[in-house]
Amino acid sequence: MQFTAELLSLKKRLRKTWSPFFGRFGKLNSVQLAAIPYILAGENVIISSPAASGKTEAAFAPIVERLDRIGTDAGLNLLYVAPTRALVNNIYYRLKGVMERCGLRVAVRTGDRPEYSIKKPEQVLFTTPESLDSMLCRYPYIWKTLRAIILDEIHLIDGSYRGDQLRVLLERIRREHVMEPMHYAALSATLYAPEETAQRYFQPATSIKIGEPRPLYMQLFPDLGELIGFLKRERLHKVIIFANSRRDVERLATELKALWPKDRIVIHHGSLSKQVREATEMALQEWRWGICVATTTLEIGIDIGDFDGVVCYHPPPTPSSFQQRIGRGCRREGVMQALGYFADEGERACFQLYADMARLGEVEPLDYTPDLSVVVQQIFSYLFCHPKGERRPNLEVLLRPLAEVSQLETILNHLIDLGYINYRRERFYATDKLMDLGERGFIHSNILSHREYKVIDRDSGGQVGGIGLQAVPGTIFVLGDEEKVMQLSKQ
Repeated sequence: MQFTAELLSLKKRLRKTWSPFFGRFGKLNSVQLAAIPYILAGENVIISSPAASGKTEAAFAPIVERLDRIGTDAGLNLLYVAPTRALVNNIYYRLKGVMERCGLRVAVRTGDRPEYSIKKPEQVLFTTPESLDSMLCRYPYIWKTLRAIILDEIHLIDGSYRGDQLRVLLERIRREHVMEPMHYAALSATLYAPEETAQRYFQPATSIKIGEPRPLYMQLFPDLGELIGFLKRERLHKVIIFANSRRDVERLATELKALWPKDRIVIHHGSLSKQVREATEMALQEWRWGICVATTTLEIGIDIGDFDGVVCYHPPPTPSSFQQRIGRGCRREGVMQALGYFADEGERACFQLYADMARLGEVEPLDYTPDLSVVVQQIFSYLFCHPKGERRPNLEVLLRPLAEVSQLETILNHLIDLGYINYRRERFYATDKLMDLGERGFIHSNILSHREYKVIDRDSGGQVGGIGLQAVPGTIFVLGDEEKVMQLSKQ
């Protein structure tokens, strides 16, 4: 009766959003019951809960409800930021109809999909940190109506240069753009210290950690043939295999074609074209059996259907990455079916340690050190969108979380020497050299950019991906299909 009373109470409070978000289920799960009251009360939260536990709806529904109560403006009201374009697209498609039923217009803004309307701003924007950076520079007037921000899969960028970039971007929004206090929610399945993580992006923060890890059944194999034989015997028809590099993905997919029907093997990694990746994602949604070999591009919660099992081809780099990967399988069951391929006893022991930590719901601590490269990138971004210059104290306050005053002084002087910025009348300014980089869109990302040759399928004329310029004419390589071994021509 207590659960029923709690549910009925929340249903009444979710007057606008209950039916669009939860009507077809008729109930709330544990993370939603725990998080929604805090969010409805206006508290900032960081939600840590296992994969596929309903965190997304636990954040969106009460935030939309509060926006309706305080009154939505004609402009941008809610910002959703995720680490990858694929996840942004997935959540957008998943919630687009729900949001429209709530009376909100939604849009995506990424490098692949610049769809946000500046003349008639949608009320909900789905984007990545890099696209957010670009929009802050180019469209400074759309943010004044912003009321709430949701940061998804925050563990994937926290403690990295992308997380540091997002920290400064959020501070820029708070300091320069919004009229009212912001409302925040951060989401993750694997966090060592949720409150500490949240405080890097917003304060104060209430930590909500709900849910026990599912029981884990793991089998380890030193031989690929034995592993595939196990899949067949146990009737694990639809499987995802995670490898630690793009090269391993291609090599493993080639080896698998001697052990598994080749028309039921697909691959997914960042060097493939958008069209090829999306074709793989569509196949996985439709297939009832088959194997996908992937890198981290499918590690987070993209909707590609359920898998009977997950294979890790060699141990992942961290326990949290291991838990993210095995969490992709058996989502409709109470037990996770995970398999591992190991090359030696050290890898076998690593798998066993990861499995023990997963069963306890433990992940590695984060040894956080700010990335000074982000200081350079944010100086570029900030001065690009402030052509009238900026005083030193304001830059010091903005970048204080990442750099000490002495470090910032050294960086500014170095950028002056390189001709990117200049200093006059007690202000720093972007030079023509920096403004040119900004106009070309080269200042909004800290992700290492490697120039690539486009790989074109001679038969179809379509681009299937790219290969790094470290390759020289005559290099033979495989990209996506064993039967199309390619040779790099001088053209």
